[in-house]
Amino acid sequence: MRIGIDVRVADAAESGQQRYLWRMGCWLSAQRHDVHFLTGREQSGDFVRPDGLHFHDLSRHSASMLRSHVGSLGLDALLLNPERSGRYRGVAANVLRAGYGTDQYRQKIRSFRNPVERGLRNALRVTPWVSVQRRRERAFYERTTPCPEVIAQSAYMRSEILDCYRVPPDHIHVIHNAVDTSEFSPTRREDLRAEMRAKWSIEDDALCLLFLGHNFRLKGLWRLLEVLPRVHHRPIHLLAVGRGTGHYQRSRAAHIVRRRGLGDRVTLVGPVARSIDAFAAADALLHLSWHDSFGFAVLEAMACGLPVVTTRHVGAAELIEAGVSGLVVDADDEPAILQAISALSRPDRRLPMGHAAAEIGARHDEATNFRAILTVLETASRRGIGPIAG
Repeated sequence: MRIGIDVRVADAAESGQQRYLWRMGCWLSAQRHDVHFLTGREQSGDFVRPDGLHFHDLSRHSASMLRSHVGSLGLDALLLNPERSGRYRGVAANVLRAGYGTDQYRQKIRSFRNPVERGLRNALRVTPWVSVQRRRERAFYERTTPCPEVIAQSAYMRSEILDCYRVPPDHIHVIHNAVDTSEFSPTRREDLRAEMRAKWSIEDDALCLLFLGHNFRLKGLWRLLEVLPRVHHRPIHLLAVGRGTGHYQRSRAAHIVRRRGLGDRVTLVGPVARSIDAFAAADALLHLSWHDSFGFAVLEAMACGLPVVTTRHVGAAELIEAGVSGLVVDADDEPAILQAISALSRPDRRLPMGHAAAEIGARHDEATNFRAILTVLETASRRGIGPIAG
């Protein structure tokens, strides 16, 4: 098959979805498929072109040039993320993967807790520019020639897609994400533990809670920093990893830490090159996100043998058996969050949860996942009307 995959950052070292798409493309290529990475975003100067795959930088193409270029490739299947693919309007993508949210990421609005700010964000959704973007996104989902196959990373996202768009239910395939089990494993975490704890000056006997995410508001860092002063367990440490979405989030995080006197209990690390380093230092992941179509950090943490506390708005929560392999709370429920942290402070609760989490993580290996994705790509090709046209 000739397969096209839309990527934003073509980098094997990138975290989350972009790393996943890169590795998927490499796996498909190894199965002797003709794989083409497409990007509408200019890559960095040190970009390393993928070995054995085709790469198409469409960042300087006009809309008509892009459609013509994609059409000339004769793709049997084209996998797009419809929320971030406005440049591909008019291209008959036959496989969609909802990587963020639906209807221009409407789920993100619940993370704005200030009623005035939430109201402004809702108002922005009806401005002409955003309305155009919403119509373009809808056009991907509701295309009928061909009707696309849709990959939902969780049952939670499947319900969101059905709620937003007219998509035949039998065209939506729930395929949970995968993890590189050679990189994320209890053995790998244990090998790095002492080194990473020393790197960030975390005491050996401290309960180290990990926050991992770039959007501090959406992923729940503000809630964690509100709750932490009420945690009585000593010693305890919060390792907060991520770049924030800009200077405001980074400066606000530092301000909250100073104002609440948390300097000895919180380390604001910024981004790390390898997320395994952060997992190695931690005893548990707290992912109190207001929305995640799946949440790669949750699965990576579980594969490393870490119990996870997350919310019902995170797709990966479907993998957790509450109280056995992790805990699911409401991001607004402060007593429940405190109770979860209290449970994690007890080794007789935390360690068995970590073992159960590792067993679940190990079952979500990449090869199994990529074979399931390939089945959807093949289904889309069979149901389609020939190679993808621009």
